Amino acid sequence: MLLINGLDVLLAWIVGRNVVLQSQLELKSKYRWGQLIVAGLLVAWGASGGLAGLSDLLFWSLFMLMNIMMGIGGVTANKLVLPGAWIRRTVTFNQITGIQIAAIPAIDQKTRVIVKFILNSRREINMVFNGTVTAVKDGLQSRVGNQVSIEVSEFK
Repeated sequence: MLLINGLDVLLAWIVGRNVVLQSQLELKSKYRWGQLIVAGLLVAWGASGGLAGLSDLLFWSLFMLMNIMMGIGGVTANKLVLPGAWIRRTVTFNQITGIQIAAIPAIDQKTRVIVKFILNSRREINMVFNGTVTAVKDGLQSRVGNQVSIEVSEFK
């Protein structure tokens, strides 16, 4: 019982942190639906054992809310918010060494752009944004400044 209450507190802290981070997003990436699918499967698996009490209900509610929120990422005024990350949820702009942008061909007449953020640790983070290449490039350039080069290429 004490372990579940500790997990409830941890999940409540993570949900609160996610609310703060997401309230600061200025440029939102496209929602990652995989987070919601995994959460739904885990909740169905957990609920099949039955809810023993209020603590179990609170745990599964917070867990589902956290996973729904983790599908959202984007750019704030001074950092990159990663979608799908449990622990390290943000990356500061001084860790980004390059940005590559490619437009996705419009199948359904919507404009989407793939953005690859290259970090100084050689890690790459991909996000999809709605908008034109120039709008996304201008939005990113205004936030990261001139210290990060932004390369635009064609998606093939």
